[in-house]
Amino acid sequence: MTKGDTKTAILDAAQELIQRNGANAMSYQHISEAIGIRKASIHHHFPTKDALLNALVQRYTTYFLGLVDSIVESKKDSAEKLRAYAGLFEATLSEGKQDKACLCGMLGAELSTLGGPAAAGIKRFYRENEVRLVRVLEEGKAQGRFHYKGEAKLVAAMIFSLLEGGALVARVEGGHKRLHALAEQTLKLLLK
Repeated sequence: MTKGDTKTAILDAAQELIQRNGANAMSYQHISEAIGIRKASIHHHFPTKDALLNALVQRYTTYFLGLVDSIVESKKDSAEKLRAYAGLFEATLSEGKQDKACLCGMLGAELSTLGGPAAAGIKRFYRENEVRLVRVLEEGKAQGRFHYKGEAKLVAAMIFSLLEGGALVARVEGGHKRLHALAEQTLKLLLK
């Protein structure tokens, strides 16, 4: 494995472990076993767990928001944009045993135990998702597609919270089909 490949493999293994079990249940030993390298090699790339978590949050945020931006900028109608957005959460949950949630959702549940940079990154992830949802909601309202009372910012926060929290709950019961049903019901409430 080259140095870049090793670092990527570490990040990939850590992300997989956290999305299924949480950060507090993930150790360098688990990563070591998952990819077959010594713990010292992991410490070479990420001297502390906080450094690893911060790198993960940054990488995941860039990737996820890139997907969201492509949805927001697409020619799709606003309802289809919201469906596609919800589909990102559904796709993650549908992998494997339907026990995988959004990385930042899992880390958000453990926020008080995380280091400062990772915690700040998670807050940024949440804010940036809501900003993009506001754009879709305002676009839908301007087109006469969506009807909602109150501020778009609060509706966006509600939708984001429903998807992040809904994914965690759906891991326990109903899986991605339950999350899909929740997203569709939310869309019905918005449509005129």
